[in-house]
Amino acid sequence: MPRPYRMGERTAQMEATRERIVEAAIGLYIDQGISGTTMRQIGQRADVAPGTLRNHFQSRDSLDSAMVERLQAEAPLPELSLFDGATSIEDRLRRLIRVTGTFLDQAARLYRMWLREPMMTGAWAEGGAAYGARWDQLMRFALGHLADDDDAMTVLRAVVQPSFFESIRTGARSTEQASDLVAAAIVPWFAARSASRRSEERHVGRLNAT
Repeated sequence: MPRPYRMGERTAQMEATRERIVEAAIGLYIDQGISGTTMRQIGQRADVAPGTLRNHFQSRDSLDSAMVERLQAEAPLPELSLFDGATSIEDRLRRLIRVTGTFLDQAARLYRMWLREPMMTGAWAEGGAAYGARWDQLMRFALGHLADDDDAMTVLRAVVQPSFFESIRTGARSTEQASDLVAAAIVPWFAARSASRRSEERHVGRLNAT
């Protein structure tokens, strides 16, 4: 029964080649940007012939889609279930900040690629839209009744930006240390704003009841 073994080995070799091509493309996008990278360069870095490259990826778009899938697998979007059991805005925000730090660690390659050159078309645009929609959900869930507060949302959007977290890491802080520092700095502001909002809502409620 040697043939099934050979077929399995060939499949593994093809998958390894595909992985090498995807990794080569990611590395080049990080080094020189999407617009500065050609399929020929990708093939050379992956050490595959042009025909082999075409067999695996018939177009640049198909390769970009595979890259997006790889990077999304490296940095999966946080689930809303991370807030399960959280009963206060303080607890929800601390959880969001912690998961933001972890996510940014996982998405380091994607972030480096974006710093080199933003990817705004095709699979990159679709992936970016999915990420944006999920983070909007996470932030609104964390803020609760402050989700429609423009100032609160603006501050929280700034806090979860990679550049903000990177600046907090100055001094070789760990992700956990940076997350704790961010939470200590911003959670009290949100808690005070939430309490003020609740007080205003109660006041309006009493006025409407009279």
